Amino acid sequence: MANYTEVRPSRSLSMLSDNALIGGFIDGFFQGQTVLLSNQTLRTEPTLNSMQLLSLKEGCIATAHLHASPISMMVRYGSSYGSLIHERLIAQSFYPLVGTGQESSYIYRFCEAPEGYDLFCTTAKDLWRACWGRGLGHRPGIPMDLLIWRQGPPGSKDAWYSLRGMDCDQGQLTVKMLGWSNAVNGGDLVLWARQVMSYQPGQRSSSSSPTPRKLGTSGRLPFRQ
Repeated sequence: MANYTEVRPSRSLSMLSDNALIGGFIDGFFQGQTVLLSNQTLRTEPTLNSMQLLSLKEGCIATAHLHASPISMMVRYGSSYGSLIHERLIAQSFYPLVGTGQESSYIYRFCEAPEGYDLFCTTAKDLWRACWGRGLGHRPGIPMDLLIWRQGPPGSKDAWYSLRGMDCDQGQLTVKMLGWSNAVNGGDLVLWARQVMSYQPGQRSSSSSPTPRKLGTSGRLPFRQ
C-alpha cells in the first residue's frame, strides 16, 4: 500500500502540458502519493491531509483527500478543467456522488452499479429526456426499470431506489421516488442505472453503450441538500 506521507520530487516543467500535469495529479491520488508538479497555468500543492490542484486564473479546482476512508476528490466541475478531471476519474469508476453546496462542485468516490444494471452519468436534463422516451426508448410515461442512488440522511445507509417520476415546472426539474422528491437544475450531474433488458439473475450485464453514453459503474446523486 502506498505511503500517504510520501512526496514525489517536483518535475521541471517548462514542457509539462496541462493534460499531463492533471494526469500526474490524478495518478498520485490513486497511488496515495503527494506529487509536486507545476507549469505556467497549473500547480499541485500539498496540505496537511490532502493535495490540491490550483489554477493561476481559477484558484483551487480539485482537492484530493488522501487520508479519507474511502478516498475521495472534490472537483469544481464548472471550472475549465472540470470535464477533463471528470473523464479521468470515471475511467477508474470514481463518480460525482455528493454535491458540496458550491455550484457545480462534487465529491467523487468509487462506486458500483447493482448487478444486472448499466450505469449512466448525465445531466438531470438528459435523465428527464430518457425517462420520457426521448433518448432511451419510445414508451410513454416513466419506465420503472430505472434506479437512482439516494444519499441517505446521517446515520442511515445509502441505497438504490426506483425512479417514480420526474416533473418539470418552468424549467425546474423534480426527481420523485417513493416518499421522497428533490428539485434539481437541468445542468446538475446525476447518476442512475438502467436494467439490462436481457439480464437474467446470476448473469453479469454486458450491453453496448446507448445514448446518453454509458460511463461505468454506480454512484450517489449529487443533489444539493
